[in-house]
Amino acid sequence: MTRYTIWVLRLVPEFRFGGFVTAAVIFLSLYSFFRLGVGANDAANTPALFFSLIIAYIIPVFAFITARADEALTELKPLLPKNGKALQLTRSRLHTVSLRALYMQLLSGVFLGLAHMSFIRGSVTQMVAEVLADLTALVSTCGIVLVWTVMVTVTSLLVQQAVLFAKLGAHEVRISLLNTQGVLAFGRVAIYSSLAIIGALALFPLMMLDSQMLLAEGLPGAIVQSVSLLVLFIIPVWPVHRRLSALKTKALRSIAVRLEAFQGAGDCSDPTPEQMTELAPVLAYRREIAQLSTWPFDVSSVARLILYLVIVPLTWAGAALIERLVDSVV
Repeated sequence: MTRYTIWVLRLVPEFRFGGFVTAAVIFLSLYSFFRLGVGANDAANTPALFFSLIIAYIIPVFAFITARADEALTELKPLLPKNGKALQLTRSRLHTVSLRALYMQLLSGVFLGLAHMSFIRGSVTQMVAEVLADLTALVSTCGIVLVWTVMVTVTSLLVQQAVLFAKLGAHEVRISLLNTQGVLAFGRVAIYSSLAIIGALALFPLMMLDSQMLLAEGLPGAIVQSVSLLVLFIIPVWPVHRRLSALKTKALRSIAVRLEAFQGAGDCSDPTPEQMTELAPVLAYRREIAQLSTWPFDVSSVARLILYLVIVPLTWAGAALIERLVDSVV
């Protein structure tokens, strides 16, 4: 099946700070379109800042995450089969998409965008009537459909990346209990993928601050993105976690058998120096295995994840505080 370079990646040039250039161009273009489309009098009915900023954010961030996924593949190369087929196939699929998947992403985004607008307007017929009669409603609908289309595309592509790494973790990567440093790349992929959704969720308060839209009107998007966040975080690391857990359980059982055999060989209440010499490394190995984490995360990855997660409640709390201050002043 023919595959094509992901269109989102085509929008981000490969030179240094290309992502920032793309973000600036997208933001200025979309913000100008939405503001000029609705006019000054109807600006409060269209969250132009939110529409423009979330799209300007998610496209360069997806390119950044894909680049980090490429680096993770390079890091995993020593643990993959030497023929290189798994590495080449995964790297190719990180940057390409089938035509069928592309159409499904775009159509799903348009459908969900129209469904969301119908939810806001109360019914499909009411939404269609307002779009045909009012320019502001048309621009708002275009904005919601565009946001849903881009977000559905990026989220589905991130899920595709997560599944690719899950397959590597389940079947291709060599895993050792005594050297788990190599599989930490799976944890970083999960955290970087989560970054895209966390950042998008942090921008949702702009929808209320920038317009007269209610919090409930943004909940469908927030709920979908929250579920996507959990999925993207679990998929890449779960197969590695299961394999490490199985190896750990097997190793502990093997150690228990050795200790039982040692106890059956004689009285262990007062072991001799020779017995202690034989027993010490077994006990040390058991302690090391028992303390081993079966999740591919290190301290820096966990700290980065906590920092990302703190961003969302802080931005929502800040938005609520600003809105209350404005209401009290007005």
